[in-house]
Amino acid sequence: MQVIVLLISVTVCAGPYTEPGVNGYVGEDGRHAEPADTNAVINPIFRGWATSVISYVPAPGVFAFWADPNKALGAATGNNFDIVSLGDLDQDQIGQGAEPGKITLSFSETIGDSNGYDFVVFENGLVSFYNTGGGSVAGQMFAELGYVEVSSNGVDFARFPSVSLTSGLVGMYGTIEISEVYNLAGKHPNGNGVCTGTPFDLSEIAEEGIVVSGVVDVNNINYVRIVDIPGSGDFGDEAVKHIDPDSWSAWDFYANNHPIYDAWLTFESGGVDLEAVGVLEEQNYSADINLDGVVNMFDFLLFGSAWGSHFGQVNWIGRCDLAEPKDYVIDRFDLAVFCAQWLKVEQWRDK
Repeated sequence: MQVIVLLISVTVCAGPYTEPGVNGYVGEDGRHAEPADTNAVINPIFRGWATSVISYVPAPGVFAFWADPNKALGAATGNNFDIVSLGDLDQDQIGQGAEPGKITLSFSETIGDSNGYDFVVFENGLVSFYNTGGGSVAGQMFAELGYVEVSSNGVDFARFPSVSLTSGLVGMYGTIEISEVYNLAGKHPNGNGVCTGTPFDLSEIAEEGIVVSGVVDVNNINYVRIVDIPGSGDFGDEAVKHIDPDSWSAWDFYANNHPIYDAWLTFESGGVDLEAVGVLEEQNYSADINLDGVVNMFDFLLFGSAWGSHFGQVNWIGRCDLAEPKDYVIDRFDLAVFCAQWLKVEQWRDK
């Protein structure tokens, strides 16, 4: 469902998943630019984009105008209408066991588990209230969410385990707090001058059985599949595979999975509206917190704002948890990593 303007009064109550999206376009400073800006260029952090549609099976009811899967190929544009819709299931169809819409894409270059994020999914989620204070991202967004799956052979797929903390139905034009969502496509805004995508790190599926067995090789990913999630609450996350931020300081996993809610029921261009899937260059310097390709004062300000915080606190910024293994606290060990990488520049920065 296309919604061009959302005028909603909200109070921000941020969740724990405040990671910013990856910019599709940047200016001369290496930071976000509107695609229409004269000096805007495709972010050099991208080394490739989806090149072929392997399969496209939408849910019933998608209008022909929104049913061209080739719209998902090539670079992100930030154009609300440059999308392919996966469709949305109604309650009767869900009850009858109908499968949600899905699309599978392939790439001219293999995706591998390198340093940092590995690929980015651009959906056309639209923001109604957006806050980027302190380097974290929170706010209300019209979102149509989807599972993300990867495969080496095009047959066997591993799904990224996700978290969704939205508490109940939000309605056809409802919004969700995006910092309550993790590892689902459609979390970040992409339209009306904002062009960001949701990043995924293949290391996060390393413990999945299908990966451990070698059927899916995280260093040889050739296919990405997006599966729509009807936001009725009939489909769930896999939160039990993630640390619960409320378990500080013992750090334990969520006790239960959660139902997933998003804007539902939507029509015509219902469900996930996929715009692009981009493959990322390796990020060798984790202290490049804002992903502009250089570790500098902008990153230091973000690091300083998160200093002393732990996962779940308001000023927490996940990308500041630099030391390995991750301990969900920003402390002297992370500072040591930051200092060692000060003024380092990624090779792709001036590509």
